[in-house]
Amino acid sequence: MKHLALCLALLGLTAATPPDSTPHLLQGARHFREGRFANALVEFKVAQRLGTGGEADWYVAASLVKLGRSEEALEAFATAQKSAPDARDALLDYYHALACYEAKLYLCADTLLEAVGDASGPRIGEQVRKLRGDIGALFRAAPVPSSIDWYHARATQARSAGRPLLAARYLEEAVRLAQKREDRYRLAEARAGLGSLSERPAPLVGGGAP
Repeated sequence: MKHLALCLALLGLTAATPPDSTPHLLQGARHFREGRFANALVEFKVAQRLGTGGEADWYVAASLVKLGRSEEALEAFATAQKSAPDARDALLDYYHALACYEAKLYLCADTLLEAVGDASGPRIGEQVRKLRGDIGALFRAAPVPSSIDWYHARATQARSAGRPLLAARYLEEAVRLAQKREDRYRLAEARAGLGSLSERPAPLVGGGAP
């Protein structure tokens, strides 16, 4: 992974961030680059609290991905999209796609991966093509009802836990899966669930669930 690219991106951002947060951003970037993701998360969260105009939100999300905390990462990416939409780049979209993939939000992941392409360099471009191939293989046939039921159940659990942004992502996936079936299994229910949520993430780059 291009951990160095994350560090360089931070170096370009720190001139516009409050001085108190700059050391934490830089230290977090060093930890991230060297694979100490738990330490990176701590530093980025400190910078987030001190105020960075929303840039630290993206790095919190990326750190959560590397720690295997995909659902928390999805919520953090939703926060970042709202707080600092202009701070996103192809590498961060790649990490966002990994969070979707690990949470079994395969169509969410594919949307982001399509936009990333080779924009983050040949190594990540190769990973993008592999992941998109794996996702394509999953949908050679229409999704079965039990698969769609699983996304509805995850959305219900997230909503009950007070996590509307996460619930929305699962319902968006349910919508897109239902659209791949001729009978549009539970499509209206998924759309109604989305409409009833008090909070929803911004659309993914290049599209999203209707």
